[in-house]
Amino acid sequence: MGREMSGPGTRIGEKALAGIGWNSLSMIVRQTSQFVATAVLARLLLPSDFGLVGMAAIVTGLVYSVREMGLSAAIVQREELDQMHLSSSFWANIIGGLVLFGLCASVAPLAARFFKNPVVGPVLIISSTSLVISSPGVVHRATLLRSLRFKAIAAAEVGTSLAYGLLAITMAALGFGVWSLVGGTLFGSAVGVALWWSVLRWRPAMRFSPQKFLELFKFGANVMGSGLVGYFSQNVDYLVIGRRLGAFPLGIYTLAFKLISFPLTRVSYMVTDVTFPAFSRIQGEDARLRRGYTKTVRYLSLIIFPLLSGLMILAPEFISVIYGPKWTPAILPLRIMCVLGMLKGVGTTVGSVLKAKGRPDVELKYNFIFLAGMILAVFLGSRYGIAGVALGITALALFAFPVIQWITNRMISLSSREYMAALAPSLASSAFMSAAIYLWRMLARALVAESNLFILLSSFVIGVAAYYFFLRLLHVEELRELPGLISRLRGAGLMRGRAAGGGG
Repeated sequence: MGREMSGPGTRIGEKALAGIGWNSLSMIVRQTSQFVATAVLARLLLPSDFGLVGMAAIVTGLVYSVREMGLSAAIVQREELDQMHLSSSFWANIIGGLVLFGLCASVAPLAARFFKNPVVGPVLIISSTSLVISSPGVVHRATLLRSLRFKAIAAAEVGTSLAYGLLAITMAALGFGVWSLVGGTLFGSAVGVALWWSVLRWRPAMRFSPQKFLELFKFGANVMGSGLVGYFSQNVDYLVIGRRLGAFPLGIYTLAFKLISFPLTRVSYMVTDVTFPAFSRIQGEDARLRRGYTKTVRYLSLIIFPLLSGLMILAPEFISVIYGPKWTPAILPLRIMCVLGMLKGVGTTVGSVLKAKGRPDVELKYNFIFLAGMILAVFLGSRYGIAGVALGITALALFAFPVIQWITNRMISLSSREYMAALAPSLASSAFMSAAIYLWRMLARALVAESNLFILLSSFVIGVAAYYFFLRLLHVEELRELPGLISRLRGAGLMRGRAAGGGG
């Protein structure tokens, strides 16, 4: 993306390039640590433990979606920002965290009755204290993001992830059960706030300006509304499964959904963290936006599509080797939702464009319509268990995601042909790779060995080789750009241990 943002915006382009580099390093460390932590916890705990946390998370996630009131996005997007904007946002987040914690505590008994499980109430009360713990770090992260200080963000997020895994695994090994998941989350939140404050020396003034708050909230209200509606559409499946099917199926479903979400949360969100502030700086230049956006989509698809295509085929071996036989029911919903993960992986980038163009209201309206479809799909699918839910929401996504993508493309005058051209190399190469893995898997089971570990490892090697070979066959320019990309990352400060234009 550095080349697309050259000229007058070279500094922004280099910062964005360095940001993707730092976020990539952060993603690799966090992805590895969370993958290891989840695998270890899955063997130490029961699916019902994950299900109980999932039930409580439906409520805490809801309040998290409104806690920031869209102020973080407003801080990043606003062209003119002063000390009182930041201080007012800080105190609004502190007050909001306390109020929402009280709300969670008050509805905990109702949640326990709704899910027909008395443990849900205490889990919800304790876990919702993270609302209070994490509030002091919200403005610090938004300010770092606005300043494109991605090295500092990466350091703080890695520390948070490692802290969660360390305490959660320790508590699980000591027999704390579901409380190990809760304790890890709270500890991670506390460590995260400490790190945000250590990497950014800004401190809030002891003042609150209603005028400055409202200036940010005018933009943030649509972001908050979109997040709230989007939250319901993303969690109605957890709500229905928890209520109708119980903690054990919800735990199984949670694992499957987390696996398809790993590329989404660790790659797509990593990139959108960079593209939103970068796109906001060139919001009036559609030609540069188109080039930067199609390049972003192209790179995302080249990473996400092969990962989820391979996981779809190797799900039985992957679940057996990494998580153990008690998680076997997750295989079918996992395979179905790999398609959902691919759609969401490239679809999340539309938010960066809509917010950068000052149109979060478009995403809000879309999310309202999507929510209605999601409710219908989940209720119909739940009649056939968690696999039915997975099929229902995937079918909905296949229909709905092209709609919001088309709207976004029109906003920056991007043709459907140009957009599909960005996806074509990854689609073709992933299809070739999938065929190679499928054939090898059949041959290995028939002639070589029944070992799931052998098949998993050998299929991974064959898949990587097949994918790389086909990309070379297609003469995909990203492979030729890699040496130059590494060189530009050095020039942007990544390889020297210093984020471009900002301190860590």
